[in-house]
Amino acid sequence: MFVTAPILLSLLLRVLGVGLSVYLLYRERDRRFVFLVVLLSLMALRQALTLFDVGSAVREVPAFLVSVLAVGLAFYLVRYVREENETKERLREMNAQLQASRNRLRAAMNASPEYIFLLDGAARYREVLSGEDEITVHPPEDLAGRAVEEVLPEETASAVREAVERTAESGEIQRTEYPMRRDDGVEWYEARTACVRYPDEEVRDVLLTARDVTERKERERKLRRFRRAIETAGHAIYITDDSGRITYVNPAFEEITGYASEEAVGRTPDLLDSGQMSEDYFAELWSTVRSGEVWEEEILNERRDGSLYYAQQTVAPVTDESGTVREFVAIQTDITPLKERERQLNVLSRVLRHNLRNEMNLILGKAQTIQESADGAIASDAAQIERVGERLLDLAETYREILDLIETSGARHRIRLVDRIRAEVRELREAHPNAEVEVAFDCPEDVAAVAIPGIERAVGELLENAVVHSDREPPEVELHVESTADHVRIRVADRGPGIPPTEWEILTGEHEIDPLSHGTGLGLWLVHWLVTRAGGHLSFEENDPRGSVVTIQLQRASDPEGESDE
Repeated sequence: MFVTAPILLSLLLRVLGVGLSVYLLYRERDRRFVFLVVLLSLMALRQALTLFDVGSAVREVPAFLVSVLAVGLAFYLVRYVREENETKERLREMNAQLQASRNRLRAAMNASPEYIFLLDGAARYREVLSGEDEITVHPPEDLAGRAVEEVLPEETASAVREAVERTAESGEIQRTEYPMRRDDGVEWYEARTACVRYPDEEVRDVLLTARDVTERKERERKLRRFRRAIETAGHAIYITDDSGRITYVNPAFEEITGYASEEAVGRTPDLLDSGQMSEDYFAELWSTVRSGEVWEEEILNERRDGSLYYAQQTVAPVTDESGTVREFVAIQTDITPLKERERQLNVLSRVLRHNLRNEMNLILGKAQTIQESADGAIASDAAQIERVGERLLDLAETYREILDLIETSGARHRIRLVDRIRAEVRELREAHPNAEVEVAFDCPEDVAAVAIPGIERAVGELLENAVVHSDREPPEVELHVESTADHVRIRVADRGPGIPPTEWEILTGEHEIDPLSHGTGLGLWLVHWLVTRAGGHLSFEENDPRGSVVTIQLQRASDPEGESDE
C-alpha cells in the first residue's frame, strides 16, 4: 500500500462529500442529491482502491462508472439549463402580466370616482389607494397610522369604524351611508368594506371604498316628493310600460274608476273603455304619444260599476337618455259634473235663444207695422225699436257662434290660411259693397298655421267690426297677412273711432271686468277665444292718425311632405 498525504486528503474530502450529500438528501428531500451521493461514493471508492493498491482492472470499474455518470450529468445539465431558461422566460412573462395587472389596477383606481383606502382591523389608515382629500380633514399623505376618528367627523367615524371592525372580524362585506357637512351644504357618501387576506398571515386588513352619492340621494328625495304628490293628487294618474300595460295607479285612480291597484296593474287602459270613443280616437292617441308628443283630449270612460264619466285626459311619453319612449303617464281629471252643468246651460241657452228669436221677430214685425201706419215721433221710436231688435238678434247669433266654438273646437291642426281669409273678404264685400277693403298678402300662397278650424272667423269678425263701427263713408279697412320662419301675423287696421281701451284691456287681461264695464258686443270676445284656443296671441294698438290696429299672431306650421290640411 502506497500512502501519500495528497491521496489520503483526497480520500477524506470525498468521504466528507458523501456524508454531506447524504445529509442534504435527508434534509431537502431532493432526488438530485442521490446522483451526487452515488458519484462521490464511486470517486471515494476508486481513491480507496488506489490507496490499497488494488489491481488496475478493478480500480477502473469505479472510474468507468464515474465517466458514465459524468456523461449523464452533462445531459442533465443541458436539460437543466434548458428548463431553467424556460422557467426564467415564464417568470418574465408572469412578471410582465403582473406588472400589466398592477398598471390596470392603478389606472382603474385613478379613473374610479370612488375613494379607496386600506385600513387595518383596528380602523387605522394604512394607505390611500385612490382619491383626494375632499372627504377627509387631512391630506392623503398624512393619513397613515391615523384612526378614523382623527380623520372623519364623529358621527361618520362611528359608522365607518363599525363597518371596518365587522368586516375584519367576519370577513363579510359591509355597506353604510353617511353625510359629510360642508360650508355649502351636505354631501352624502356610500361606503363599502371588503376583507383583505394575506398568505400565511393571520393579519387582516380592510379595503374601504367611498362613493359620492349626493346626486343620487337628491334624486331619491325628489322621487319621494314626486311620489307623495302623485299619491295625494286629486287627479287619476296611471303609468304604463311601452307596450301599454299598466304598472302603477294612484289612489285617486282607484277612487274615480272603482278599480283597485291590484285589479288595474298588469292590464291595459282598455279596462276603462266605454265603447263610446271611436277607433280613430285611440289610433291617433297612440300614434301621437309613441312619436314622442303629448296627447290632450276629452274622453268618455266607464267605471268598474258600469257608470260613465267624462275626463280631460293628458297622456305624455317618458323617454330614456337616448330619447326612446319607455313609459307613458296618463292624467285624468274627472269633468263629469262640469259636463253636466255644461249640458244644462246649453239646454237653457237654446231655450232662451229660441224664445228670444220668436219674441224679437214678433217685436220687429210690430215695429215695422207701426212705422208704416204712423209718422212723426211714433214712427221714429218704432224705427229705433227695430234697430235695437236687430242688434239683439245679431248678438244672439254671435252668442251661438261662441257656444259652438266652445262645444266643437278640438285639437290644433295645420290650417292653410290664404284661401280661408280671401273667402272672409269676399263675404265682407258682398255684405258691404261700399266699404273700401285693401288686402295685401306678404306670404306664400300655401302658408299654414297651427290653429283650430274656424280661425278665419276671427279675421272676418275683425273686418266686420271695423266696417260696422266706422264713422266715415265709405268705411276704410286694411288687411295685411305676413309670415316669418316661426309665425303668421294677420293685421287688421281701420280709420274709424277705434276700439275703446277699456274693451281691449279687458281682453288682454290688463283690466278686470267690473259692474261698470260694458262693451259694444260679443264680437271681440269671439275673436279673443278663437285666437286663444288656437294658441295664438291677440294684440291691440292705436292707428295713426286715428282708428285701431288689431294683430293676430299664430304659430307657423311646418310643411312636411304629404301632410294634409284640415
